[in-house]
Amino acid sequence: MMKNKSSNDSLNESIALLEIKRDKEFIQLKEHFQEVRESLKPINIIKDTFKAAKASPDIKNGVGKTMIGLASGFLVKNVLFRNSFNPLKMVASFAAEKAASNFASNHLDEIKSSGQKIILAMLIKLKEVTSNKPSKELQS
Repeated sequence: MMKNKSSNDSLNESIALLEIKRDKEFIQLKEHFQEVRESLKPINIIKDTFKAAKASPDIKNGVGKTMIGLASGFLVKNVLFRNSFNPLKMVASFAAEKAASNFASNHLDEIKSSGQKIILAMLIKLKEVTSNKPSKELQS
């Protein structure tokens, strides 16, 4: 009889351990399900996509070129043609927008270089003007 009791005890112990293991795994499964559910929300998918794009230099350069191309095309279209309802002007504005976009995205390095030179020249000129201004005021 003693052997039966110890066999039953060890069996009950094993069952209790398996139940504890099952409960832990069930909790882990629920947590994992919640993580997957959160990651599949549209806003999180968009955030993850932007994080991946930010980390990839190839995508980052492509997006930069595209954004500069679109911005320059939009700028050219709005400066030259504004909101015209003339069909010929609308076609011309579309063509100018596409040409400016393509030019800007294909010559991005030259545009960056020229922009940096212009900004540097403006800063130097601004520094000269501000440094000369106080001396003129002192002479008056």
